[in-house]
Amino acid sequence: MKKFNILTIALMGMAAFSSCSTDRDHNPTLTVPQSFELLVPEIGTNVINLENSESVQFKAKAAPNYGFPTETSYWIEITEEADFSNPDKVVSTDTKGNSTVYDAPANEIDYAIMQLRGYEEESQVDKNEVITLNIRMAATISHDTDGSTTVYSNSQSIKVTPYFLKESLPEIWYLTGGAIADGSWGCDKAVIGTRMIPMYVKSGEEYNKFTGKGTIEYVGFFLEGQGFKIIEPKGLGNWMYGMCGDGHDIADGSGYTYRGDDDDSEKGDISVAKSGYYRLILDTKEHELKTEAYEPDDPVVNYSSMKIGDFDMSAMSTVGGVPNHDWYAVITLDADANILFTANDGTQWGTDNFPYGIGTIDGNKIPAKKATYIVYFNDITGAYMFTEQEDE
Repeated sequence: MKKFNILTIALMGMAAFSSCSTDRDHNPTLTVPQSFELLVPEIGTNVINLENSESVQFKAKAAPNYGFPTETSYWIEITEEADFSNPDKVVSTDTKGNSTVYDAPANEIDYAIMQLRGYEEESQVDKNEVITLNIRMAATISHDTDGSTTVYSNSQSIKVTPYFLKESLPEIWYLTGGAIADGSWGCDKAVIGTRMIPMYVKSGEEYNKFTGKGTIEYVGFFLEGQGFKIIEPKGLGNWMYGMCGDGHDIADGSGYTYRGDDDDSEKGDISVAKSGYYRLILDTKEHELKTEAYEPDDPVVNYSSMKIGDFDMSAMSTVGGVPNHDWYAVITLDADANILFTANDGTQWGTDNFPYGIGTIDGNKIPAKKATYIVYFNDITGAYMFTEQEDE
């Protein structure tokens, strides 16, 4: 009997060991391959006019073999060099794909040329020049956070003609109304700062480098009984584009109307039934506006004056009963300068970003470039913009 029990236990142990071994044999193991194969582009040796193209297609023969099926992200890297050994001479596309057939946006390929060659002026670009680019595809497991599963294909070449492309700043919309700025309404570029107040970039948001679209915001005081609208940049001068409210109360949070190329008579103001501080959040791509009461951890400070560097700034909100938190100034910097916003009580805001950003109290100095600007600043959020003025 004892012998039987021992034998049974031994057999059970062998079965368990065999089972564990079998489980391990069938468990997937992540392996990062050395490479994968990028096929010759179907365009072949034909020249691609990037200005007149939406995208350029690249195909991998098969997905990288990570040892098991997995969701994979793809993009391309671009260089004019013979290889990709110098990272300073390589630019990646921002748009990611999830298929071995990757349609690279033509404008991102063109912008890569601007970066690789350091082009900053249209006169530097010869639109008839045929440029040979070396391309390789990159892939990574989609949930990879440290690049440890990134793998590159072999390289292929394409021929293109470039065009001048400059990165766009974030697209900014503008508030106007009975208690906005000086309260006299306006939709002209010339009255931004006096009859209109800009919205600002939002912390943590990213903006399309070619369209400037993304999520912007405004935080400020709104006066009871006074309506307003938010004007889209292409509505400046014609009133035809922007966010309206059909009398919708700012306290309701959503449900606003986008006015496009149509008659204003059916779309009313956004209303303010109760005075107070509110946050407006606007998705400029989807034309969606959300509003909420603004309740900061610390009381809002009302400053009596503001400077940017050595330049005095003017208050934008001058309507009675509305505390001002937005400032503007026209400044000319004769040389590059590191500067801060400074309030009358000595409070200072800054950060490393230029020409727009979110300044923090006691933050780093803003690395401003030599030029003439209109500067806008909101002292509640710390958001700012330097808008360069073109020579007349």
